[in-house]
Amino acid sequence: MPAWFNSLWPVATFILGLASTYLLSFITEKRQIAREAKVLQAERDKVITDRRETFELDHLVRLNEALQDLARVAAQVHLVDMRTSEETGHYAGTFLPDGLSDNFMQAGRTVRMLQNLILANDLRAQVAEAADALHRPSMMLRAETMEAQQVFNEAADLVDAAQEAVARRIREIYASAEA
Repeated sequence: MPAWFNSLWPVATFILGLASTYLLSFITEKRQIAREAKVLQAERDKVITDRRETFELDHLVRLNEALQDLARVAAQVHLVDMRTSEETGHYAGTFLPDGLSDNFMQAGRTVRMLQNLILANDLRAQVAEAADALHRPSMMLRAETMEAQQVFNEAADLVDAAQEAVARRIREIYASAEA
């Protein structure tokens, strides 16, 4: 071997070793950064999911209570209208007692406000349908009593189904939180 090769070989070996060490540390650092980014993204996703579920859970619980309040006030209105029909022969022919109409309107507003915050479109539509159905009997001025009773019974069934759907979604949120 030539003399220049013997003097150049240690320098070349040193540079190759340095380059391979640098390359290895570069690759290791890139992998570490990628792992940390995945962990950070997973933590962000978890926080977002937790916030979404907390928001949804809070509103669904409040909505379930508001639906119950609306159904209770609608039943009170229906009973007043039924009593009126016994006296007049027609359903919903007179004014409601003081405060009952306001309670009915306020309960309806609360349900509408909370239903607009429901994230699932199908559940939002189901709740809206049930809330609208609870208002139908009170709009049946001078209707037949049996027809009004049937409309109220259908509304009660829709409310039961909507409350069951809300409760199902609440259970799903709790189940996913435990998993």
